[in-house]
Amino acid sequence: MLFRESNQLSRRFLANKHQSDSIHQRLILNNSTDLRNNIQIKDLQNGFMRISPLDESKKYSEK
Repeated sequence: MLFRESNQLSRRFLANKHQSDSIHQRLILNNSTDLRNNIQIKDLQNGFMRISPLDESKKYSEK
């Protein structure tokens, strides 16, 4: 008798449900701001930097 591994309940699937999606697809689904050529870096003078978008309305889209 052959048993098929259930993808729904495996430990690997439960740990990372998005393993079959590409990173670009995940950014589109999350409605993330596109930071490519849209970035401002501010040095906080304490070893940290603040990275913020210049235009927050620029979102990832299907291209």
